[in-house]
Amino acid sequence: MTDEKWPPSFTLDQEKILNLLTGDHFYSNPSAALREAVLNAIDAAHRRRKTTADFTPQIRVTFNQHDNTVSISDNGIGMNQDDVCLLFTKVGASAATAEAKKESVGEFGIGVISYFMAGSAFKLQTYDGKSKSIGLSFNRALLAGGRASEISPTQKTQGSTVTLSISDASIFKELLDSFGYWCRDVDGLSGEVLPDGKALVQGDARRSADPLQLPHPDWVERSHLSPVADPTGWNAMTGISKVAVLYRGVYVQEFEVKDAWGINGSIDVDPKHFKPRLNREGFIGGEFQSEVEGFLGQCHPAILESMALHLSEAVSTGALDKWTEMRWASLWLSVPRSDKYAKAVSVWDAVFRNLPAFQLLTSGDKWEAISLERVKTLGSEIFVAPMHDQAANNITKSAVHLLRNTGKPVIRGVRKDRSWMQFAPATFGTTADLIFSVFASEVPKTIQVVTQADQILANVNRISPLFTGPPPVDLVRLGPDSPPALKLTKRLVINTDHPKGLAIAQNALNENRGAMSLIEITACHAHEQLGEVAAVVRGITGEPEILSPVRRSFIRSKLS
Repeated sequence: MTDEKWPPSFTLDQEKILNLLTGDHFYSNPSAALREAVLNAIDAAHRRRKTTADFTPQIRVTFNQHDNTVSISDNGIGMNQDDVCLLFTKVGASAATAEAKKESVGEFGIGVISYFMAGSAFKLQTYDGKSKSIGLSFNRALLAGGRASEISPTQKTQGSTVTLSISDASIFKELLDSFGYWCRDVDGLSGEVLPDGKALVQGDARRSADPLQLPHPDWVERSHLSPVADPTGWNAMTGISKVAVLYRGVYVQEFEVKDAWGINGSIDVDPKHFKPRLNREGFIGGEFQSEVEGFLGQCHPAILESMALHLSEAVSTGALDKWTEMRWASLWLSVPRSDKYAKAVSVWDAVFRNLPAFQLLTSGDKWEAISLERVKTLGSEIFVAPMHDQAANNITKSAVHLLRNTGKPVIRGVRKDRSWMQFAPATFGTTADLIFSVFASEVPKTIQVVTQADQILANVNRISPLFTGPPPVDLVRLGPDSPPALKLTKRLVINTDHPKGLAIAQNALNENRGAMSLIEITACHAHEQLGEVAAVVRGITGEPEILSPVRRSFIRSKLS
């Protein structure tokens, strides 16, 4: 080892570093070369706009299937020899860092070397409108050192053209397929495929043709936001909005926000406001997350208001006739109810007044889907049953059956569909809760069966007292779908409409040993009610109540 190399110092293997930057681990795939070339063209056009009045950008991407080349041409600022040496071919230099106002998209000055991901060579034709035209050819071997080759200049008008030579047919197809993925909303951009002349269309199929005019902060250069506006899109909603984040029309990343569902489209962010990742496929830090979430949150009330109008139109045309009450309920319950959503909520509530988001008990255990306006016509009192998935006790179930049998209106709310809009928070658990909290002044008096079940059953007319107690044991008719015996607060009732209840009453009359005999009799005929029966009759004090022949004959007549 010579003295000149000691003590040691760090050195950089330039070729390996540049190879790393053009490898699969740095950029997501070779199509990033197309994105970087388009971004450079956008920068060039943006910089020319600053110096040229009435400038209209023109960027054209051409895929030539004959020789597997991809050309990206622009009518931007163009370059002279100094620009090419100091910016284009100098890794780490960029127009963005050189500009005083830093208005260009380029940040790190490494985009050009991504071209070598797509192919082993590319050509540059450029003209700045002042100096002579320049033609250069670059190949991957230059990463190890060396100079570009001069070629005959062909650029006649101000601007630049980069032509990538794609040696691998699969990579050529990947770049072609990615045109609509990267290019979403670029001003003045067009594309074609040669030799057939097929036109290429910019992407973002979710984008509405009629975006909302929304106020936005300075760091949002453009917003192209609208509600999800069609039944197909509504059926696919999860409660998470996915918004494309763009650099002046070029896709960078997809942003997801949970609490602002139903937003569709894209936003162009100021490329200098947030810190991009080195490969420009996302942003660094939490500032980006919080600011974009905040902006979309501000837009959300207007988005939902517009969405409700689309919903109303779809209802009027019958496009949603096959939707179930659970689908309607899921959407309605997901609408936020805070003050900033007041205007949107009023529109949603107006739409939903005539939509089937509630259920009415009809015959048996059948429930009919009804609307809020129908609920308002049901009578002076409306009884609200528990949800079908709630573990209601026998008293509550029997109260519901009794109300149905006596013609009283019984409704229940509807929950959100757990398989749809699952990430959208719900202000209320069911549409019944919505009635109690929001529409209480509009609907008749509502009584929750769960809290009043005992009282509802206590008011049922008895056929006859079996034992006077106290507490009394009464014979009643509650219908065959209510249990044979029920322990209420102040009495035991035996349901003679149920075969087991009728058997209990008849055995008690035949044995005539008083109320305590009901424990043994119930154990034989309806053991599932044994605990309720025993709890009541054990509280009866005094001698066993023995019934006279006349009394037993009278009770039997009531049972027939």
